[in-house]
Amino acid sequence: MAGAREAHTLAASLRRRGRKVIVSLPAAERAFEPFTAPVRIGPFPSKEAMADWMAAQGVRTVIDASHAFDVEISRDVSLICKVQDLRYLRVLRPPWRQSRQDIWLPYRSIAKAAQDVPAGERVFTNTGRATLNEYRGFRGDVLFVRQTQLHDEAAPFAFAHYVFGTPPFSQGGEESLFTELNISRLICRNVGGPASMSKLLAARRLGLPVAMIERPQTPAWITRVDSVNEALAWEANA
Repeated sequence: MAGAREAHTLAASLRRRGRKVIVSLPAAERAFEPFTAPVRIGPFPSKEAMADWMAAQGVRTVIDASHAFDVEISRDVSLICKVQDLRYLRVLRPPWRQSRQDIWLPYRSIAKAAQDVPAGERVFTNTGRATLNEYRGFRGDVLFVRQTQLHDEAAPFAFAHYVFGTPPFSQGGEESLFTELNISRLICRNVGGPASMSKLLAARRLGLPVAMIERPQTPAWITRVDSVNEALAWEANA
């Protein structure tokens, strides 16, 4: 199950081991680069549809490297594996930790963070198009939404504006962007990892507050590791 950057490395590494690998990706924009294995793109309409697809593919082991906030995917696939006695592993990198120099405002949801934005503020977010409905109650002036793939779709709200760019993004580049757009606040989800850390370092340097959306809890029955190397070791020791 893909959606996080780790899925690319896992798929390539497992194929080099001679494993038959198939990737399930919830949306095309979740791919950071082309996969080296066959890919199914799109959400499953139901848990039963996911189970049927897995059975048709002859799946015996699932390594779940979906996005940290794709909780429905992880919940459904882990339950399917539990019922059908399939091997399951969740790969979930550690979350970011706040330093003394950071101004983080903890939130459980994007909707609440959007509602709490004071009038007149100019906000930057990278939570993606799929989350835009959660900004319906946004009370600021402008919401700049990062997009890493070009498209011509209009934003659903007058206050929302797309900002296109190609990763990786450097700290200096983020500082320049936030200054140019006169950003006063960020809204981010705590996905962890170094790839997206540059915007937080830029916010720290500029003294900007960050509304940080906390991760959902991982169910207790799920076997979890933090890294690709740990996942590959788990698979090798089957």
